Amino acid sequence: MITNSVSLSRPYRFFVAAVFAMLALGLSQTACGQASAPVTPHEGVPATAAAIPSGSADPAPAHNTAALPAVDASKKEAGQKSDGAINQGIKMHGHWVIDVKNPDGTVVQHRDFENSLVPSASQFLIGLMSGYFIPGDYEILLQVPGGSAPCEGPQTGGCAIVRSLTTFPGANDCLIYYCGTGLTYTYNLANSPYSMVLAGSITANQAGSIGEVVTRYNSCGNTSEVFGTPTTIETSSPASCVANTTTNLFGSLSSATITSVPVANGQIIQVTVTITFS
Repeated sequence: MITNSVSLSRPYRFFVAAVFAMLALGLSQTACGQASAPVTPHEGVPATAAAIPSGSADPAPAHNTAALPAVDASKKEAGQKSDGAINQGIKMHGHWVIDVKNPDGTVVQHRDFENSLVPSASQFLIGLMSGYFIPGDYEILLQVPGGSAPCEGPQTGGCAIVRSLTTFPGANDCLIYYCGTGLTYTYNLANSPYSMVLAGSITANQAGSIGEVVTRYNSCGNTSEVFGTPTTIETSSPASCVANTTTNLFGSLSSATITSVPVANGQIIQVTVTITFS
């Protein structure tokens, strides 16, 4: 017989027993809830990725938002979307419309599609934001890998729509492809979505097809190396860069491989490219 034990009063023993009973009931309900309650995945996350794997740490408890005031959507930071959409990244969109017309204006082919940013074009975009690159002229190039394009140039098949034959990238590419001038630029800086539109047309000088489309850019920067990397801020103006006939910082901005678009000799190819970000 243990003589130094502490004798608990009956009310205290009853209180301790009640506490353990409540704890046991709470743990049982929690286990049941975790086993049966479905997990709602977040937007943009596959449902299979939302389940908690066996053996992983418990998820953070949900906060009680019943007493929180409603969020005024008009006070959200500009560009932010609900449900975590702000974390989905920045995308550049190149929306193309190609119409092939007979000389009388009749539309015989119509294509509407999106293209993708060429990986190396990120250098051009960062260069513009940093001031190391100054924007110049642009170009629309239509060709077909391994086939006959609707245009035959001095060196190979391809239709290039440029603003000028003497400024880059036309000064270089028109020595290779068949070129048509008259490329126009339209900018929307007043209302979202902000955009730049390249548009122009060219008349096919042979029968062929379009299977690949490209937008190309020219820029100016302080470098003495052909296709080099500028090392200092560029001080020339965009107006002087557009008129530049000796630059060497030009390349592809976006491209897409598309279902073949047939074009007959003498037909007119009309192209519009709308560039936006989201």
